Amino acid sequence: MLLDALSRHLEGLAAERGGVLGVLPGLVADDSPGWIPAADLVREPYEVLLAFVDETAARWNAPRHVAAALLWKTYGYWHTMPMVLGWALHRRVPVMRLEDTLVRPSAAGITLAASRVTVAVLPDDPAAGTVTGIPTGTTATATAVGATTATTTATAVGGTTAGTVAATLAAPVSGPSGTVVVEDLAAVIRAAMLDGQRPFVQALSAVARVGERTLWGSTAEAVAHPLLALGPYAEAARLLEEIGPPVAGLLAPDGDGYRRRTCCLWITLPDADPCSTCCVPAARTP
Repeated sequence: MLLDALSRHLEGLAAERGGVLGVLPGLVADDSPGWIPAADLVREPYEVLLAFVDETAARWNAPRHVAAALLWKTYGYWHTMPMVLGWALHRRVPVMRLEDTLVRPSAAGITLAASRVTVAVLPDDPAAGTVTGIPTGTTATATAVGATTATTTATAVGGTTAGTVAATLAAPVSGPSGTVVVEDLAAVIRAAMLDGQRPFVQALSAVARVGERTLWGSTAEAVAHPLLALGPYAEAARLLEEIGPPVAGLLAPDGDGYRRRTCCLWITLPDADPCSTCCVPAARTP
């Protein structure tokens, strides 16, 4: 199967955490009750989103802007983790588009899954099948595996841009998953962040007055943190640089790992132990 290695890895993480994981290991939602379309959270007047923020505030006795930052640290982490682990394990990037993503409250704070997942692969991947790739600087047509006749066409200017990839990922997929072929997996991750995370970042900033750069800093850490278990920070740093804005430049190398250049605001809670990657030098743990 396309994502067997990733699913096994996520199952192992769930076992290590006593079954508490913020994303379903198989990524595709089960038929259990309680799933909420993620798009509902970013629809004005943001009543569903604010309910999640207020629940987080009550759990941690936090002011609303801190609760919003902590909620995002959770959501952004679990939305980002499958993409970067898929990239690291087998250069296959699963994308849960905003319109396909589902969420529900859980012991992890929030758990994500999707009604369907698009998997971006490189042209030499055996799973590429008959999907058309995206050549640099030309008009590109991509067809999702399992689609009938529908294709997505976009023009790449100077390479595979986030806009081009976003259009490619919009190709219809029949069933719970399908593939698209791209030349640049980092561009896929960037497009997925802009599609699936930017609406949350903007909404949380609007309703809770928390800075967007603060929130994107948590996404940057969500890129790096899972990869440290697989190899040196240099790999995560390279991926962050290839992804570019909105996450490039928000982490700095520090010994064998990294430190943040923005604060997740956890340290502002009463009696909270600082994160090991805290950007406040005096607060950092060894």
